[in-house]
Amino acid sequence: MTTFFILYIAGMGNNTSQSKLKISELFCSVQGEGPHAGTPCVFLRLATCNLKCSWCDTKYTWDWENYDFKKEVKETSIEDVRRKILEFPDISHIVITGGEPLLQQTKLVSLLRLIKQKKGNKGEEKSHRWYVEVETNGTVSPLKEIIDLVDQWNISPKTANSFNNEHGINLENLYRKSLSIYRDLENAFFKFVIDKHDDFEDMEYYMQKYDLPKERLILMPQATTKEKLLEKSGWINEYAKKNSITFSTRLQVLLWNNVRGK
Repeated sequence: MTTFFILYIAGMGNNTSQSKLKISELFCSVQGEGPHAGTPCVFLRLATCNLKCSWCDTKYTWDWENYDFKKEVKETSIEDVRRKILEFPDISHIVITGGEPLLQQTKLVSLLRLIKQKKGNKGEEKSHRWYVEVETNGTVSPLKEIIDLVDQWNISPKTANSFNNEHGINLENLYRKSLSIYRDLENAFFKFVIDKHDDFEDMEYYMQKYDLPKERLILMPQATTKEKLLEKSGWINEYAKKNSITFSTRLQVLLWNNVRGK
């Protein structure tokens, strides 16, 4: 039986360093989506986001009208974050997620350089090959420094079903500058959240406009309960098979109904 651990950031040290990350939580579980679904991972969830997706399942990272920023966000030194990550000695796979993690990408560069260079809490110099995934909405262009440190990009372009446009957020303007950069990264996958049949048209629009490679497209159901996930999986998977696109379930929903920290 696998044991899952969760370390909420409230218990992390209060380093006075100016290099601090805004963090929501840090925990160990399995990757629930995409090419590495089922892989044991350390999850580092960063706070704040530049979008307002209506179906977002981590609104506690950015929706300050309904969540308390002081309660949900801990500004934590990069060194303290590194130490907490390395408390999972048997894990070599980390997922940086959010929120939108690239809003803090310059500090992420410092963190990733540290964890890829060192392992252990006693200062010993040991090489440790971390596999780094970054989950992003794709609206922020990545710096070259972080591109060199990331092994896999999971880009989730937002379609009309996210209702960002109703909040005055122009997705077209954002993606015009960034999606072509991610498209040209061979380690970037594009995950589209599908809620209704009409969402396939939006996905096809993005694919054609930005010349996204079909072999790196992934379709996932929009669902936060096991029942909804299974209900939508059938027809989304049929479309994926018919069009030679990868389908991904969401293990965190299937196994735990999207319980926080799993």
